[in-house]
Amino acid sequence: MDLRYEFYPTGNAGEAISLALFYKNFSKPIEWTYTVTGGTDLTYGFQNAQGAYSYGLEAEVKLDLGRIGAKGLNWSFNGSLIRSQVLFEEGSLQKNRPMQGQSPYLINAGFFYRHDRTGWSASVLYNRIGKRLIGVGRSVGLTGSEDTANVPDSYEMPRDLLDLSLSKDLGEHWTLRLMCKDVIGEQVRYQQGTETIKSYYPGRSFLFNIKYKF
Repeated sequence: MDLRYEFYPTGNAGEAISLALFYKNFSKPIEWTYTVTGGTDLTYGFQNAQGAYSYGLEAEVKLDLGRIGAKGLNWSFNGSLIRSQVLFEEGSLQKNRPMQGQSPYLINAGFFYRHDRTGWSASVLYNRIGKRLIGVGRSVGLTGSEDTANVPDSYEMPRDLLDLSLSKDLGEHWTLRLMCKDVIGEQVRYQQGTETIKSYYPGRSFLFNIKYKF
């Protein structure tokens, strides 16, 4: 279900401001979780939850900044606040938790510049995803028993992403483009309980291409 309000400041789709409330219901969602392979031996695998739901608020803005003297410059923003809940069968020992893979918030923003006379274009894109559950923990065995295995949930921690792009039109058919992805290069980090179980630096990537339009 989705309830949305949209406003177009200049009466065209190039500029828009919208605000939406949404609700989603899931039947037997597939999740990546610890499963029992024998005794109390645990390994990751896929399993269906009984059900789940999510709801939240989404805001989106697209504006032409030429109205404040910045001709050719546009700004866009999209942000969401999301709450999710997994449903368990009656008598289940599992605790209430968000859906695996669902972030509590999402942020996407960017500036886009275009100079029609010279054919130059540029963009700056920013992205951030909130702390999200990537592996569902489990408790197996009787309480107080030596055979009890308690595995905490695993989370991917938030980080900032920044991408840059610069392009130049050469005549009517050719376009040169240079991109740099993940300029900041923040560490990717996975956490289980209070312990960091995996971390690495993904590194920056550069792309140069030549496009010909018929």
